[in-house]
Order: sequence, then structure tokens, then C-alpha cells
Amino acid sequence: MIKFSDLYIYYINSELPAFNGKRALMEDKLTELKLPYERVGVPAQKNSTVNIVSGAHRDATIRGLENNTLPFLILEDDAELSIDFPFDLNVCQDAKLIYLGLSLYNAGQGKLQLKTYNDDYYSVKNSLAAHAILIPSEDSANYYIDLCNRSIEKNNWHDKELAHDSQTELFLTPKKGPIFYQTDPHTKPVTDITLGDFIVD
Repeated sequence: MIKFSDLYIYYINSELPAFNGKRALMEDKLTELKLPYERVGVPAQKNSTVNIVSGAHRDATIRGLENNTLPFLILEDDAELSIDFPFDLNVCQDAKLIYLGLSLYNAGQGKLQLKTYNDDYYSVKNSLAAHAILIPSEDSANYYIDLCNRSIEKNNWHDKELAHDSQTELFLTPKKGPIFYQTDPHTKPVTDITLGDFIVD
């Protein structure tokens, strides 16, 4: 079994000078984790923010495939640990994706729902979050690349596409989680959460 201690991390960070502070903070955090990591720089673009985010996640996933670093974790540069990182947790290869951060934000897709999958994981439906996504397999990576491309074509947030796909795909999240929340003032209230109210078992 592959454990979380074997993960490689790609973190997404804009090339704009205003984001240099986030880069320094993120690298301090990741250095403390003592897991290998790599920055995926996002060039300043004239495209909508929607497409920039989806494109960055796609590019990080492509890089992970090209570098043969599966399984890997993609973090946005405002991700912060909620709990101690669970190094001993096994990566579930059954999952299409593993959320290490969740959101209770509801944009019409329905309330976040969690249901026991096994001793370590809940299955996830209706989470509007992508700040900490674990890609467990090559199949998962190809799925995520296609989803990001689909989002760009629709000019839609890719976490909304994930919420839609959660009705048919197996997305998991650790029962110990959420492991990461977002520090951005807009998203912190909906990502710095506890799971109890959303379990539907």
C-alpha cells in the first residue's frame, strides 16, 4: 500500500509579484512537512479567473504524469493544514480523486454529503472545493485533465464540474479530515469546517 508519506506535492502559485508572499509562506509550510514538492507557476493571463484556476490544475496534473510522481497532491497556495498531516494513512487506489479539503458552500448543487466508504474514508458528494486534491492513479490523472479541459470549454469553475460528477464518480475524503482549509477570507468560512453535520450514514 502507498501511504501519504510517499506523496509528491505540486502547489499552484501565480507569477504575479503580488503572490510572492504566498509562495514564501507555502514553501515554508511544505519544507516543514518534509515531503518533496514543486511549484507550478501560473503566468499572468487575460483569461477569466475561472479558466486560470482550471488551467493551473490541469497543468499541475500533466506535470505529475510527465514526472511519473503518482500518487501526488495538488495544493493551491492558500491551503493551510487543519490537522497534523496523516503520514501513515493509505492512499485508496479505488478513488477517482481524494479530497484533502472540503467546502460546505452550496451553489445550487446540493448540501455536502459524506458517507462511510471504509474504515479510513468517507465518499463525498457536492463539495465545491479543489484547494487540496490527491490524484491516486494514472486513470485519475487523465480524468482530472479531461475535467479541467471541460471546465475551460464551458468557462465554468472546475470544482462545480467535480460537484456534478460526484453523483457518479467515487470521490473520497479521509475521516480524519478535512486536512487542509483555505486561508483566503472569502473561502475560509466554508472550508475550515468539521465533518459531523454532513455525514449521511
